[in-house]
Amino acid sequence: MSTDEQHLVPASRRRGGLAATRGGHQEVERSFFCRICQRAERGVWVPAGWYLLERAPGGKGRHIRLGLYCSVACLVRAGEMLEAGAAEHAARMDLPTEEDRRRERARVVDIAQTLLSGGLTIRQAAESLNVETFTLKAWLKEAGIQISPAMVAPVAAGSLGTSVGLDSGERHPVSVLNELTQQSRIEAVTWQVESTGTSHAPHFTAVAATRLLASGAPVRGQGSGASKAAARAAAAAAALARLDAV
Repeated sequence: MSTDEQHLVPASRRRGGLAATRGGHQEVERSFFCRICQRAERGVWVPAGWYLLERAPGGKGRHIRLGLYCSVACLVRAGEMLEAGAAEHAARMDLPTEEDRRRERARVVDIAQTLLSGGLTIRQAAESLNVETFTLKAWLKEAGIQISPAMVAPVAAGSLGTSVGLDSGERHPVSVLNELTQQSRIEAVTWQVESTGTSHAPHFTAVAATRLLASGAPVRGQGSGASKAAARAAAAAAALARLDAV
């Protein structure tokens, strides 16, 4: 049988399908069993109105049979049971649940807004939050946040730390503060980082404090994030924004 002819044969009549065949293409009946209501029927084909769920893991057109259900109600019930089982497994293994992931996603978007308002681009904010740039963009758009050209383009030269003559370019805000310290423009930065929240959904708050050596003016920035690095980056960006105002 050619490849084109094989495509014309229903999946359930091919080798390994729902209806087995014998030599000479003699079809053999089999049992069909609904996993939810335990309804059973016999036949060559999947009974009319029944639903067969399969998963295609990829590669050579292979499919894994997940379940057979006799009605939409049983299909919906199967989905509910799957969600309940996933939540129970997450609780047993101390893994984040779907609700935890939604809250964490909202937290990431909130922190990203803080980083973006501090002068970072979306790419820099994504690196600080340890997420993909395109993912952060999608989350921001879904949250109804308008993405301006400044959030995508590199930080303009001198837009951070202009009061001390620093060209920040696209460098990380913590690196910019460290460079200012090395150039004897500001005192060594002191950091305070506090953690709140659960073990699988922590929330960090950081404070960066320093002082301008030329005038002695204090500079302080505060930021938060889902990791220590993200919180420090937000605090550093806020401190650099304060430098422009001094």
